[in-house]
Amino acid sequence: MIVSNLQYELASTQHHHVFAEWKKFSRLEEQTCRPIINGKRVIPSNDVVTFAFTIPGIDELVGKFQYFDFNVRNRSAEFGYTVNPQFRQRGVGTKMLTTIIDHLFLSTNLNKLYCQTAAFNVASIKLLQKLKFHQDAVLREHHELNGKLWDDYIYSVIRREWKGIEN
Repeated sequence: MIVSNLQYELASTQHHHVFAEWKKFSRLEEQTCRPIINGKRVIPSNDVVTFAFTIPGIDELVGKFQYFDFNVRNRSAEFGYTVNPQFRQRGVGTKMLTTIIDHLFLSTNLNKLYCQTAAFNVASIKLLQKLKFHQDAVLREHHELNGKLWDDYIYSVIRREWKGIEN
């Protein structure tokens, strides 16, 4: 399996250009429920940390992970991730999330990581459930896509629950 050597680094400007190309595979409304102005997602703050994922011997980026909306009082952050469409269904998402969540819980004081995904994003839901994330909430009819309102789900993992690291 190609994901055994998955590596990550902070995303460079060049990486962000590659990520922008991935948007050609899906509509922005499928990727976020955040406000969109002039076809671009409105970022809630400038405090976003992005990691780019690579596999040695493969010249393309295979994934992106971002965390943001830091709450220093409760030590939480929201995150989002994308797997290059050419590398989906190969275990990259699983390896990417386990690797980076291990890293964040070992190298930061974060207690909780959470994400939000739409009900139509079955692959993401299955991945989060596989990794034992807890479904915290359902935001009913929160995400519009093609004239239909979909539920959004909020999933989280708390440091002490995370099975990827020693507590």
